[in-house]
Amino acid sequence: MEKTSKPETIGIPELAAALADSHDLTKGRAKIMLDSIRDHIVSSILEGKRVGIFGLGTFEAKPTKEKMGRNPKTGEPIHIPAGRKVVFKAAKGIKAKM
Repeated sequence: MEKTSKPETIGIPELAAALADSHDLTKGRAKIMLDSIRDHIVSSILEGKRVGIFGLGTFEAKPTKEKMGRNPKTGEPIHIPAGRKVVFKAAKGIKAKM
């Protein structure tokens, strides 16, 4: 059986460098801008809002139901309470290219 390799992870520093190069900014200024965008997205989601970024997709918090699960170490049943999770739905343009 062949192992599949994980895709390369690109984080804020790499995105900031690309943004700085393409828009004549310093990397520090680009990082501040990306951090601000991220913070606004997170706070909006926590307030119950949907965040749509044209060409990328939509982020939103969805409720989860309570359920029974199992402790993977012991196999013992455990109660998992209801909560919320963040979901991302990719834009049609991205889906079409995949």
